[in-house]
Amino acid sequence: MTDNRRPFFIVSAPRSGSTLLRLILDAHPRLAVPPPGWLLDLVYPYLYSYGDLAQPPNLLALAEDMLQAPTVGKWPIKPEPRELVRAAPSPTFAGLYEALHVAYASAEGKQRWGEKTPRNAFWIDEIRALFPDAQFIHIVRDGRDQAIDISDSLLWPYSVYSGANLWQRYVTAARESAGRLPADAYFEIRYEDLCAAPEPWIRRLCDFLGEAFDPRMLAPHETRSARAWSTHPLHAKTAQPISTKFCEMYKTRLPGSDVAVLDALIGDTLKRFGYAVSSAASPAPARLASQLLESDTVTNPENLPYRRWHEERRKARKAAGVWSDADRKSLLWGMN
Repeated sequence: MTDNRRPFFIVSAPRSGSTLLRLILDAHPRLAVPPPGWLLDLVYPYLYSYGDLAQPPNLLALAEDMLQAPTVGKWPIKPEPRELVRAAPSPTFAGLYEALHVAYASAEGKQRWGEKTPRNAFWIDEIRALFPDAQFIHIVRDGRDQAIDISDSLLWPYSVYSGANLWQRYVTAARESAGRLPADAYFEIRYEDLCAAPEPWIRRLCDFLGEAFDPRMLAPHETRSARAWSTHPLHAKTAQPISTKFCEMYKTRLPGSDVAVLDALIGDTLKRFGYAVSSAASPAPARLASQLLESDTVTNPENLPYRRWHEERRKARKAAGVWSDADRKSLLWGMN
């Protein structure tokens, strides 16, 4: 084994297999990848509000806010803000960020830390500036499957159409930033390829990271981290072995007319990532596209619980036989 300490960052569109990849890497005896922190999105844009971080009270305030993030609150470690400040190699956001991830790795008995937050696909350039030796792993999933999965989850956007549009923004942003990275700093892997041939792809990934392959990486569902994470409904699938079970779902779960709409919307991007696209692509009418996208954008927060409540009522009526999928002409509005 090497003593490589370069930080690495997993980026992707949501519901693209990044959690599976996190658990695969976290199963390695040297690598520690905590649950998503989202700190580039939640805290980093507001660094101006902390003043001069060379002043101890200001750095402490930043550490307090980072540790109060609800995402970080889900981590098994609970460092105190002053501990984080003392451990930081520099009085900066990057210093605190590194100290937090090193603390997680140390608690796991690991020597090297990684990070997985899908939205960091939009922050690759900034991360590279903060951590000049960082490596990035971009996991890509078929955007039509990703759109189904995000619509079927507890996340937002709700509609399949908006989910596909979101996928396109994420993967395009990651590829665009990748063009400014050296070859040893960017690795791209398709979810479908990883699921179909786990060992050869994991070995390639280990080579990229400069780490020795470990067989435990082939059974990430057996790790303590996976068992804990799979108790959340959003991540229940992580309790299952690696398989192709969730690949090409769009072929059986969407009507052909919906697939044609998605192919028209994201087809060019799908092809850039090696996915086959139907020749029958048919764009959604402009007014319908606007309705679908707008439904998933600006809304009053008090409407969100109602939307979920309304969904559960629909599902209950379906279970009672009041309606079935055959009554729906399209699933673009959502899977439920």
